[in-house]
Amino acid sequence: MTTVVFRKEAEADLRSIIAYYEEVAPEALRNILSDIYRSIDQLARYPHSGMAVPGRSFRRIVTIKYHFKLAYEASDDRIVILGIFRYQDREA
Repeated sequence: MTTVVFRKEAEADLRSIIAYYEEVAPEALRNILSDIYRSIDQLARYPHSGMAVPGRSFRRIVTIKYHFKLAYEASDDRIVILGIFRYQDREA
């Protein structure tokens, strides 16, 4: 399995997601995090399973249930999570 690391920006995105859902829907937070980490686990096993982004050096994958978008770079030995976004919030 490939090593997964988070850029500071991705860590901040994840903290923001947690803070937001703790406030507005704490009962959903566990499922949301599970959805995000399921996609990260998939990337660790299959680094190129996400979609290539035309004209960019990174790939992206969208979580199945809650549609968060994870932008990442894949190399031979690691996955770097660049950012985690609500699907409709930002283009990545």
